[in-house]
Amino acid sequence: MNRPKLHHYVPQFHLARFADSQGKLWVWDRKLDRVFPTLPKSMAAETQFYRLTQYEAQGHDGATMEKQFSELESNIAQITVQWLDWLRAISPREMIQIPGHNRGLVSLHLALQYLRTSDTREILSALLGITDGKEPSPEECRRVHTNVLWDEKLVSELAARFERSVWVFARNETATPFITSDNPIAFRTGDSRRWLRAGIISPGTYAVYPLAPDIVMYCHPHEAPWHDKLDQFADCLSPIALNEEMVRSENSGQVFMASRFVLSSRDSFAWEREFAATIGTDVYNESKALPI
Repeated sequence: MNRPKLHHYVPQFHLARFADSQGKLWVWDRKLDRVFPTLPKSMAAETQFYRLTQYEAQGHDGATMEKQFSELESNIAQITVQWLDWLRAISPREMIQIPGHNRGLVSLHLALQYLRTSDTREILSALLGITDGKEPSPEECRRVHTNVLWDEKLVSELAARFERSVWVFARNETATPFITSDNPIAFRTGDSRRWLRAGIISPGTYAVYPLAPDIVMYCHPHEAPWHDKLDQFADCLSPIALNEEMVRSENSGQVFMASRFVLSSRDSFAWEREFAATIGTDVYNESKALPI
């Protein structure tokens, strides 16, 4: 049986949207502080990352999870490319059409994208090491992570939170593009002052997901401080004209969330380096997020 050996934990279609006009993705490796160009297929991937070795011994196909991800990604790529076409053409406050079926698929994608990354595996592995009192093997790390992804109740509950949220989109017409990362679903507190890695379902916390260098998606829960304030903008292009400071504010979420790699359509990471040096301080504590 032929199995895809390199499994992407951020879909290739998403990465390709942040490539430059030559099809290259610019990468800042935060760990080594190194910038380099590469192809989208080479990033955010590891060999046999989702292989279900714990079920192969029972005669099941170890590539089942990767196949399911591929099928979902194909659907999400088609849905969101249409969104991008519409959002680039419509006027502020105009709505795009999101059928219930598509909303459910995108909600599932958002939940899984958050749970499927290398960052999540590292967190789970650290917890496993604390529990067992020893460093887990790569096989044990893969097992605990894929078991979490196989947890239908957990995934469904997180997907339902996204599905119940108010979705608002914003268009970036500045010279500074939105960036993405190897952990692209970012979470921000309801007052927009802090990014979160833990406590992502705390009241008011909303998700920020860049769809392309010029389009970002927000998922706001029906909780304080939002309640019903944003209902009028549901599935709409925001009326707010973003400036570069607002764009950098959203980009700071990708720097904060990145496990290691920050990805862009241009070879320029000076501001991202500056922000990364302040993480853990209150230098950027004031909110510069989209004011809606």
